[in-house]
Amino acid sequence: MSESESTETRRQQRARETRAKLFEAATELITQQGYHATSVDRIAARAGVAKATFFVHFASKAEIIAALMHIQTDYARKAREAALPEGPLEAMRAMVETLGKQAARSRTLSRGVLAATLESEEIGGAASALFDEVLAEMTADAHAAEKAGLLAPGVEPDALASSLLASYFGALLTSSLKNDTDMNAVLASLVDGTLRSASRACEAEPRKSSRRTKTRT
Repeated sequence: MSESESTETRRQQRARETRAKLFEAATELITQQGYHATSVDRIAARAGVAKATFFVHFASKAEIIAALMHIQTDYARKAREAALPEGPLEAMRAMVETLGKQAARSRTLSRGVLAATLESEEIGGAASALFDEVLAEMTADAHAAEKAGLLAPGVEPDALASSLLASYFGALLTSSLKNDTDMNAVLASLVDGTLRSASRACEAEPRKSSRRTKTRT
């Protein structure tokens, strides 16, 4: 590796570390004192960097929250793509559960993002736009599942996708309010129950059992 390449690597590492400090400082402050009461000056001071350094990485405090939400949804999209070969239902599961895993990595971070979303119209609008895109992909998967004959009769694809995403928000809110809640466990249970009730394969299972019982008698 050349000296210039090594220098660039060190610069990139320092930049990542600085961004991580700013993320942490912003979410801690927003959780403690609210989005509007949290200033760029306070975020920079908490992170131990100059105010000018903050603006090297972010244009505003709103951009920090937007960046966090983009990271979360990007992970979820990648998980969905990786699970698509297993079928559209598994792709939906992977997307929702990855959203939960990302949120569960830091309770403070999740609370900070949630607080900012509720307090700021700008952040709330950005969050809505991002999760509308997530919902659109999940809805497409639900329709693909219906087309493939994977859904039980009467299951509406749009409603299934909305229900799964609502499970994520429900688990997120519960986890934010209760420190002893395991968000991943709560979400996995909700997602599993929703997909089982929507799946044609699971619907058919009791019928098979009934036929076996009838044969034995």
